[in-house]
Amino acid sequence: MKLRLLDFGGIKADQGWFLEGAGAAMNSAQAPESIRRDVKMIGAVIEHPKSGVILYDVGPAANYKELWPEPVQDVFSVTSYSNENQLDKQLEKAGYAIKDVSAIIISHMHLDHAGGLEHFRGTDVPIYVHETELKYAFYAVATKQDFGAYIPHYIDPSFNWKAIHGQEAQLFDGITVFLTTGHTPGLMAMKADTKNSNPFIFTSDTFFFKENYQEAKPPGWLIRDMSGWWESLEKIQTLATRSNANIVFGHDYDVFAQYTKEKYYD
Repeated sequence: MKLRLLDFGGIKADQGWFLEGAGAAMNSAQAPESIRRDVKMIGAVIEHPKSGVILYDVGPAANYKELWPEPVQDVFSVTSYSNENQLDKQLEKAGYAIKDVSAIIISHMHLDHAGGLEHFRGTDVPIYVHETELKYAFYAVATKQDFGAYIPHYIDPSFNWKAIHGQEAQLFDGITVFLTTGHTPGLMAMKADTKNSNPFIFTSDTFFFKENYQEAKPPGWLIRDMSGWWESLEKIQTLATRSNANIVFGHDYDVFAQYTKEKYYD
């Protein structure tokens, strides 16, 4: 099994979205500095010996400027995104094509993780999503109660959705997904077992940056379920310790740089 990270560009946003209490005014600091963090959009492609080419997240839609609501673009400013960052170009760089993809795992259905599904409209490529996330995403768009993070462009019943149930599921030999709530109701982390390196755990937005995980700092304004997040932290800590895994956090530039030094991991 060969694994490679995908580069879907970058965003900048106030750190208060990602770290609880960051930049909050206090009696001792009534006008704190407002800091905006650089955020990397990350995916992965896996060449599986039995199951073919598998994707974990697909990045934003190529025409995100037309699709993302203006307030979202104002808050989460895209700082780097060119043709090179589009899913088809990232796959070409890795030696694959869209037509080679045999399955897709979506960590959660926010617009920066699932927009690239547009490349698979009209195909029967299975798209694995946790049932809770799938239900919530369609509800969010239909009621507009969480519109913006989820948009109708890709929340489309014509795709070949495959719902995952329960706390964990082995989708393919060596590839297991885990329900890690907190950021969204049905977010799934993924563990991929490689032969010649330690396993990889992709946390997606349960942990945006290494501080969320290593310093046990909950997300800020992007949290949905605080108690669920703490349970997810314990789950991933236990899993990572038992398997001595490499951990790829959802949007961490430094971690992305660390794990793109090699062309791929097998």
